Amino acid sequence: MGVATLLNIGCFVLCFLFTQNGKASGNSQLPVATKVWWTSINFKTILEWEPKPSGYAYTVEFFGKKTDVQKSPRCIKIQTTECDLTSFLLNLTDSYTAHVISEPIETVDKTEEYPYTRSDKFTPYKDTKIGQPTFKIEENEAKDNIKLLIETPLSSIRGPNNTFLSIQEIFKKDLEYVTYYRKAASTGKKEAKSKINEIDVPVDRGESYCFTVNIVIPSRTDENQQSQESATHCSHSEKPFYEEYGIGVLIGLILVPVLLLVAIVTCACCCLRKKNANKDANSLDGVPLKGV
Repeated sequence: MGVATLLNIGCFVLCFLFTQNGKASGNSQLPVATKVWWTSINFKTILEWEPKPSGYAYTVEFFGKKTDVQKSPRCIKIQTTECDLTSFLLNLTDSYTAHVISEPIETVDKTEEYPYTRSDKFTPYKDTKIGQPTFKIEENEAKDNIKLLIETPLSSIRGPNNTFLSIQEIFKKDLEYVTYYRKAASTGKKEAKSKINEIDVPVDRGESYCFTVNIVIPSRTDENQQSQESATHCSHSEKPFYEEYGIGVLIGLILVPVLLLVAIVTCACCCLRKKNANKDANSLDGVPLKGV
């Protein structure tokens, strides 16, 4: 095998290795970004990476299957490690890829290509996390049915009238609601679902019930289907406290503070007794022995 052939093979191998992490160039000595990841909740989407640059800068470019290559004006030659791309990823079903490019702070040759790190693909409609829903509790007059009125969080996407769209307005029929509920004095949970933002739950009259709510998007992968869980809210009970929670809980609420007070007083007495004993011992040390 000739020397020229070996040189050609060597050049091919080097080019292949360089293209795995980004484009190689005369400035391939520049450090490249590592651990590039997407952080997105309610379509507020930020690209993040490491490490913080020293003596060089980063520029972010991005593109999608249906989106041409673009750069955010706020993410050109930056010396931070994040770039907010919310206002650019407006085709929510497109699949985006970003390049975090390492560049000299002062670029002389604008045609020169610099090394970069490629992000994983990100599809806002499938990948953004959904925040906590909120809800109100309404009881009917007969006190045997509770209606949950659910509100989805606002997204960071603006609609035609320039107001932020709700998660419900974006996902529409591709969205469900689920509530997990229990009697206030019980740990056993039940589940109820709805395609609209109201859930009716039949209940025992006079009992207090506690609820949490999740938004569910069935078309997503399992790990991305559910939103963050809402805060827990409980309905009003018509029963006296001791009937609602039982005599045992009532006795416990009385005994715990009493036992805590006894423990504090006991510790204080022990400490005082020990302090006095030490004081007496020290005073005896200073008294001369008689008859010596």
